[in-house]
Amino acid sequence: MPQPRVRDLLEEAILEGELKPGERLRAEALAQRFGTSRTPIREALLQLEAHGLVEVEPNRGAVVKTFDREDLRDLYEVRALIEPHAAARAATRIAAEALQRLDALCDEPDQLLANEEFHRIILEAAQSPRLTVAMRAGTGIPRAFRSAFWNDERQKAESLICHRRLVSAFTAGDSALAEATMRMHILGALAFLEETWPSH
Repeated sequence: MPQPRVRDLLEEAILEGELKPGERLRAEALAQRFGTSRTPIREALLQLEAHGLVEVEPNRGAVVKTFDREDLRDLYEVRALIEPHAAARAATRIAAEALQRLDALCDEPDQLLANEEFHRIILEAAQSPRLTVAMRAGTGIPRAFRSAFWNDERQKAESLICHRRLVSAFTAGDSALAEATMRMHILGALAFLEETWPSH
């Protein structure tokens, strides 16, 4: 199995909670699980350590990072710096089909999944490989927090308003509006984190 695919599968297992915070990540067991050798597993673990999802400890090996409120705040602050710029770029570059898909995603019943695709489309439309690499480090948000966010009716409503305003900004080709709306969107999630996520 190619190494990037191994990394993606490991990342997904961590973010979806299949691999629990604090759980030891044994290369042999993971190699067996993903049908590969230990070398791609070790390389994937080092990349995930760089993205803040794994901690490599002396004499313990790799363990799944335990997220606290400070980690999540840091993630959203990074996103608040990067993602508005991506939205500004996307406003003048997004293809008509991608714009139609963004509009359709606003009406999807499963907004947790739709939200991930919505943001991915915007990042792709920005057409900046460097932004894409930078954003990888800001997308490691555990499902527990994402689920809490989308199960809160007020947050869901506010987020959908932002999504529809982003679609309007992209339709108009308005970079400044897209940038401001995305910043408000990310900062809204950060405010929700401050209100609801335990500090310990």
